[in-house]
This record gives sequence, C-alpha cells and structure tokens, in this order.
Amino acid sequence: MKTEIITIDGLRIRYAASSKQHKENLLFLSPLPESVFAFNPMWEGLSSQFNLLAIDLPGFGKSEARKDLFSVKTMADFVVKIIDHFKFEMPHIVGNDIGTPIALFVAALYPQKLKSIIAGGGACVYPLNIDGALKQIIEAPNLDDFRKIPVKDIIDGSLSGMKHYVLPDEIREDYISSYEGGKLFESMEILRAYKTDIPVLDKYINKISIPVLIIWGEKDPIAPVINAEILHERLPKNKLIILEDIGHYTWEDGWERFQAATSSWLNVDYKEYMIPEISN
Repeated sequence: MKTEIITIDGLRIRYAASSKQHKENLLFLSPLPESVFAFNPMWEGLSSQFNLLAIDLPGFGKSEARKDLFSVKTMADFVVKIIDHFKFEMPHIVGNDIGTPIALFVAALYPQKLKSIIAGGGACVYPLNIDGALKQIIEAPNLDDFRKIPVKDIIDGSLSGMKHYVLPDEIREDYISSYEGGKLFESMEILRAYKTDIPVLDKYINKISIPVLIIWGEKDPIAPVINAEILHERLPKNKLIILEDIGHYTWEDGWERFQAATSSWLNVDYKEYMIPEISN
C-alpha cells in the first residue's frame, strides 16, 4: 500500500488508493487504534477486482484531528465529504470497529451515496453490548487513568488478541507512532460519545434500506457477537457471517475469510438484496 496526504475540509488526511477502472468501488474506514494499514493483508487481492480507497479518518492514523468530528454522526458526515472529494461514486463501505456505527449512520442518512456496507466489530445497538477496554473507556468518568499507561503498551495489549496473523513490525510501528503525543486519548473521545450517539443510531437500524454484510469475530472480547446477532435480526437487508475462532480483528486475524466474503459480496451477494420488494 502506498499512502498519500490530501487536504479535505481544511484537514490533512492520509489515504491509500488503487484504481484500475473496475466496476465496484470499495471504501475502507480505519479502525482504532490502527490505520489504513489494517487492510494491508487484503489490499493486493481486492485491488485486482475492485477500485479501493482507504482513509485514516480525522484524528486516526496519520490524519489531522478536529474536536467537532469526535462524534459518530459528524464523522459520518465527513465520510460523505470524502466520497464527494474523491468522486468515489456509490462505494461499498468497509467499516470495522469505530467504522461500524459510522458506516451505519452513512447508510441511514445518506443512502443515495453508497451501494452497501460491510460492518463488524463495533458497538452499534442500544443498550450498549460492550466489554473489556471499550467498556472501561466509555464508562470511566475521565481518561486520566488511561493517560498513565504508555501508548505502546495500550496498543500492543489490544493487538495481542490476534492469534492467526503476525503483524509486520513496520505496521505495528505505524499504529504506535500514529497515536503518540496524546493523540490516542483524543481519538478515544469518539468512543466516549457512544453514550449519546448510539441511542440515536439505534432508532435508524430497522429502517436502513442499504444492504449490509455483517462480518463478526466469534470471540470478540470488546464488542461481543451479540451485537452481530441483534443487527442480523433488525436490519431489513443483511447477511451475517461469524468467523469462528477469531476475536476482534477480523480484517487482519481472519483476513483470508474476510477477503473471500467481501469479494463474494461485491461480485454477487449484495445484488440479491437490491431486488425491489413486491407489495400486494
């Protein structure tokens, strides 16, 4: 993956792109505490089939932050600005981790902007079904105790849940360097906003008309698989895939299965959900 910097809405945004004039566009939203390089394992395989655009969202990875964007709803608005800026028409959005509620908000509020979303690993239904570090971050009165822990230790601890994928040293270093100097704790504000954002998003779930592929790790320790099951029950048009023996980082730790599911979804599966419903 080759990354570049571009200015969008006054912010320096890091991105990676691959365009070979394929039929389908695929937009990746960086997870936390990672970056666009989270999708490196799948990049080559998917770029041979689809036009790709991966974005470090504002405040994440190597992109500049702005305080008003540390909300799921305002970040969804920014994703639309990204789509318009790159003229990346009607993409499928891959939103994992924090990208899950963001992508669902885009689908709910801007359905005309995209074809489908691929979501997983993010708290997105209310009441919140969360555990581990995510629960601690959201429920803590402040982040003072987290600030006492070295950024490297926090990120290494989070990534230690990967059992099937060996993260390259240079990518691990990119993750760590991206969040030093207080940036990690600044970015955590979007998680703390879940308390007010997710109840709003929850009201839209049953009305989202965009097809959704749900890919979730069976052993996700922070956003348990119950989130996927609830989404599957409530979203009008969706397909659910549970990756057995995979934790939170499905896009890396289960990347081969994630890539295969994504390829099948874009080439065939999502179209089945585009057939208009026939009313009596």
